[in-house]
Amino acid sequence: MKKVLPIFLLCAGIATCACGQITITSGDMPVSGDTLRYSTTIPVGFNINLNDTGANKVWNFDTMKPVTQGLNEYKLALQVNLAYVTISPTAYGYKVADTFGGAGGAPLPISVTEVYTFFNKKGTAPNNRFIAEGFGAKISGVPIPATYSNEDELFFFPLEYGDKDTSDYYLNVPVPSVGRMVQTGDRRTQVDAWGTIQTPYFTTPKSCIRVRSEVSGTDSFIMSSLPVPPIGIPRQTVDYFWLVQGEHYPALWITTNMVGSTETISTVRYRDTYRGLSVGDVKTNTISKLDVYPNPADNRLRIDIPAGNTHFIVEVFDLQGKLVLSAQDNNDLDITRLTPGNYFTRVTFENGIGVAPFVKQ
Repeated sequence: MKKVLPIFLLCAGIATCACGQITITSGDMPVSGDTLRYSTTIPVGFNINLNDTGANKVWNFDTMKPVTQGLNEYKLALQVNLAYVTISPTAYGYKVADTFGGAGGAPLPISVTEVYTFFNKKGTAPNNRFIAEGFGAKISGVPIPATYSNEDELFFFPLEYGDKDTSDYYLNVPVPSVGRMVQTGDRRTQVDAWGTIQTPYFTTPKSCIRVRSEVSGTDSFIMSSLPVPPIGIPRQTVDYFWLVQGEHYPALWITTNMVGSTETISTVRYRDTYRGLSVGDVKTNTISKLDVYPNPADNRLRIDIPAGNTHFIVEVFDLQGKLVLSAQDNNDLDITRLTPGNYFTRVTFENGIGVAPFVKQ
């Protein structure tokens, strides 16, 4: 539902900022054929108060130092692979991961590569929406398309300060002769601020709105040959989008991982031009297997952290998906208080996720 701002608040905002409030429409979203370049910067120590919301904000990030660059190339699903036309002849998207491996703490019995998410615009302007409509990947070398049975609705238009929306999604990806992968969850979206933004790309203040999009979901791999319930990997993230008119990519895009009410910034991306930097890979959605020891464990559990990851979040879940222990930048856990049984741990790095099962004696 749309919130109508009081007239006096709208006028006050215009009086204090020449740029004023803006409205984002579906015309400001990516389209097929877009090649959108972005830069990333180091998220650790990024100086921002994510709880600073409201009207007429000034965000100045023009001193950000780009570390790597990337490209999102939006293609029609059928251009990626003819098999994906079953999603929709008008769906389009980009590669979100080179590989997807490991689930529930064990490697998948198949390879999942060239992972795409496909989007679409649904409804009639101006009251339309931008959705994730489908998934495509090569599973053991075979292109497998899947359509959301309940679409992931990213944005409802027009987007204006004060708007709030909630939706849920369900994606079932069949894995021939093996089982299926399932993603399910809900999304809560709010336009919680407006003002101006500066970045190394937008060197002069640009009018924008900020959208906070919180996702609580579960990723599961279900093997048809095993008569046991799947172990779902819970996922709770928040995306912050600073959106400006006429651009098909956020001026700034910050992603956080949420544990309870605590958010830790995992990635910082912003719209940019070519800077001659190395092009970063697209493995942020990769789930890999971690090594933990001893296993079974009694009082302490140690996790092998891949080299180069100095900042990370550790979470321990029981088989019902309940969070029972968490830590930050600590791979030596005291598990004395855990009830004996089976658990799995998830470690979130800056560029990926690692999982591993273990037994508490």
